[in-house]
Amino acid sequence: MADPQYGAEHQKRREELLPAAYGTPCPRCGELMLETDALDLGHSTDHAIDAYAIGDRIEHASCNRSAGALLRTRLERFNPSRAW
Repeated sequence: MADPQYGAEHQKRREELLPAAYGTPCPRCGELMLETDALDLGHSTDHAIDAYAIGDRIEHASCNRSAGALLRTRLERFNPSRAW
């Protein structure tokens, strides 16, 4: 079953927040986010920690995905039986 967090509502929220994010610092790396950058809707509380967290900020796609992968790897070390 697809995760509802990443469906139409997620995309709508991303589109709403995106215009105001251009020219502001990425919350993860601090570099400016430009219209030419790949940008994702990110979570202040990482989705790997809280599956019901709502996307609430725009981040560089690479920063968002790297942070998620790193956190997932760290969590698996503490709970290797948990299936992602």
